[in-house]
Amino acid sequence: MRARAVTTDPDRSWWIPFAFVGFFAVVLATNVAMIWLAFATWTGLETESAYQKGLAYNHRLAETRAQAARGWQVDVAFAERAPRRLEIALDLADRHGNPLERAVVDATLLRPTHEGHDRRVALERRLHGRYAAEVELPLAGQWDVDLKVEAAGEVWRGTRRVFLRP
Repeated sequence: MRARAVTTDPDRSWWIPFAFVGFFAVVLATNVAMIWLAFATWTGLETESAYQKGLAYNHRLAETRAQAARGWQVDVAFAERAPRRLEIALDLADRHGNPLERAVVDATLLRPTHEGHDRRVALERRLHGRYAAEVELPLAGQWDVDLKVEAAGEVWRGTRRVFLRP
């Protein structure tokens, strides 16, 4: 049996180097497009001190259990008074239904998708455990309202989401 010589025809394999270069050009173009898309759509929103917040998670769970055991009755209401003008009202009572009269109530309004538009407002004491304030917001849409109530050396925290019509 005689071995047959393998011959390669240079006219048939001329395209192989171009295919190799073309493949890596497509990969490079895809990576450039993905990097551009990532930077173009990033809103700048990130969690500050994410590591420290993660470490404090068990402490936060203990605070939540203590808050539930305290039994405060907190009723939160929102009313849109004008375009992008929101009234926040809280009715506060202890576990027996007695109004909490000497509380310090703060609300921080956070835009969940964009940074730089956050607002903070202190709610004023009204009658019979009611605290309220109006705030003008720069944008319509969804807002997260972080509430903090301090009374008698205790703290209550809660978060609500509100939608302002455009």
